[in-house]
Amino acid sequence: MTAETFGEIADYPSKSRMRSAPSLRRALFLIGKNAAVWAKADLSRITLWSPVAIALGVGLYFSLKSEPGWQVGVTFLFVSLLIAFRIARLRLIASAFALAALGFVAADCRTYQVAAPQLWRDIGIVEATGRLVSVEESEARRRYVIALHSIAGLAPEDTPARARITWRGEGFDAAPGDVISIRAGLSPPPPPVAPGAFDYARQLYFQRIGAVGFAVTAPEVIETSGKTAGQKFMGSVETMRFNLFKRITTAAPSEGGAILAAIVTGKRDAISESAENALRDTGLAHLLAISGLHMGMATGLIFFAVRFGLAASETLALRYPIKKWAAIAALASGFFYLILSGGGWSARRAFIMAAIMFAAILVDRRALSLRNVAIAAIVILLTTPEALFHPGFQMSFAAVTALIAGYEWFGRRASPDRNFNALAKTKRYVVGLAATDTIAALATAPYALYHFNRVAIYSLPANVAAMPLMGFWIVPAAILALLLSPFGWDGWAWRFAASGMDLVLLIAGKVASWPGAVSLTAQWPLAAMLALTVGGLWLCLSRAPWRLAGIAAIPLAMLMVSKTRHPDLFVSATGLNAGVVLRNWSDGETIAVYNTRREKFAASIWEESVGFDPLTTKPISMQSIYACDEGGCIAEIGGEGSATAAFVTDRSTLAEDCVRADLVVAFFPVSSNDWRDCEAVFIDRRSAWRRGAHSVRVKGDGAIIVKSSASVRGDRPWTGGG
Repeated sequence: MTAETFGEIADYPSKSRMRSAPSLRRALFLIGKNAAVWAKADLSRITLWSPVAIALGVGLYFSLKSEPGWQVGVTFLFVSLLIAFRIARLRLIASAFALAALGFVAADCRTYQVAAPQLWRDIGIVEATGRLVSVEESEARRRYVIALHSIAGLAPEDTPARARITWRGEGFDAAPGDVISIRAGLSPPPPPVAPGAFDYARQLYFQRIGAVGFAVTAPEVIETSGKTAGQKFMGSVETMRFNLFKRITTAAPSEGGAILAAIVTGKRDAISESAENALRDTGLAHLLAISGLHMGMATGLIFFAVRFGLAASETLALRYPIKKWAAIAALASGFFYLILSGGGWSARRAFIMAAIMFAAILVDRRALSLRNVAIAAIVILLTTPEALFHPGFQMSFAAVTALIAGYEWFGRRASPDRNFNALAKTKRYVVGLAATDTIAALATAPYALYHFNRVAIYSLPANVAAMPLMGFWIVPAAILALLLSPFGWDGWAWRFAASGMDLVLLIAGKVASWPGAVSLTAQWPLAAMLALTVGGLWLCLSRAPWRLAGIAAIPLAMLMVSKTRHPDLFVSATGLNAGVVLRNWSDGETIAVYNTRREKFAASIWEESVGFDPLTTKPISMQSIYACDEGGCIAEIGGEGSATAAFVTDRSTLAEDCVRADLVVAFFPVSSNDWRDCEAVFIDRRSAWRRGAHSVRVKGDGAIIVKSSASVRGDRPWTGGG
């Protein structure tokens, strides 16, 4: 908007009378007087909301409890387009519905495109053959993906397209592209460990991985030839990535080298848990993703280096478009980095953004804008709609949208008479770095809290200290090492870059040790995250004063969070373990599990979902605090109210427990007759088999509310339905 438009705010009449009026009346008068002007200004930016409409359609598709027919989305899209073209006054609304329908159809088509058989039960140790697709390696294990040809005992039509298998031994001599044979214990993709928890099965479904397991023998290479052109190319790329990963970690065998290898190749298995935790707890976890930071730094350095080199020649500088040549070089380097890093969602978003930016330079347009962000989001949502639910996608786009909107706002208010001496430049750099981290931290905090139940409090000092090392030390050294690697001169450069990353880890470890470095919270309701998303988008995409209404999403989300009541008890998806939440226990907050040796990962997720830190809070045994015997345990559960829960392992005590308890959890399958005869709320092992993990909450009046993973996931292709 122009200064004149904003100036109209001060031109309303009877200023003395309005000054004495209540603030609410003044606000309503201001909105009423300027609403038309503000709406006109925002209407010119309406296309920025296109990916939001598409995302709504994608979200609607995935929220359904059963698979819709293909006719639903296509019909909705056709009708919306027809209305948009035929009825002018409804064009804007119909276009929004058409975009939502387009997202719905894209998600439906993508689900059909990747459809492949999946295992729905453990099949034990079997012989499997297939072509090796990719390899992830760490000190303790190798994890690889195989494009399956056959599994002993399974018909071809029941054989999954891919399997992900872990091998913890020696003797791994296969290379990507080889046909291998392996003996492994295979099982279905893991379901959520609690209702509403992250759905790994859905993620693996869209990677066409229908089986997971552990190998009991080293892979045996059957064939190294007979590859198609596409298989040869993908095998060569994966081999290059794996060899470069080994080259980096061999030259720099430190923690910094493992992180550097992850930044360059996208392979993260060599990073230790302690290093990953330190980066996460200081707001530096974005360094592990192939994000806009790395893509921007890498392509930016190539752009300015090529342009600077060409500008050294007066003839080239005066006669040829060296800026466009530099943009082409940067674009090519970005594409190479995308291939080298494995092409994850964050890398694709970063490359699309970089490609749009450098393409804008080629056609003499503005390089960085919210419109470019919208285009990148549309491309990803239409090609891989499942990305909408990935934390990396959400946090990446939230950060870049907020940053561009923020710098647009700052740019309109910057003084044209700025100093450009060294001191002023340094000051602007430090202030800009702090502003960048603050904006990015605020934009990504809702998603960090929703997905990880934690947010780094001291991300600002950590990023201010670490980012100059990334920009002036690590990334330039890594680019130099890549350029030297064909000649075998790269070892020293990798070590030099890794030493910079070791310093970043030192900073992360120091900041993470500060008191109160991490804020933990229980699982947020989806509605709270969506409210903050809508409010943040309104704040960023609108340019009229009413954009400040987006701030109202903060108290609204906090109200939703405060009203959310979390489970008092969890039952695992196997039906073999359970955990009781202890919020007011004498030794602090923790979870009491029936078997502390079983399903430790599930127990850690249960802790996170109720706001406990699994790094500092370890589950305790029910036998240490409850009345237990060989037949099971009796416990009092409940936060608002109170109920008696019986955990049963002996069938002979089932009838007695059904009488004295309000809730019975049986770690074995129960007959239909026993189920009907039990007066208590009942969960047995067959319940877990059929409906997945369970959670239980006791209301203030003692009523017991049971939720299962099946009630959240529905009956979809990745759950065994559809």
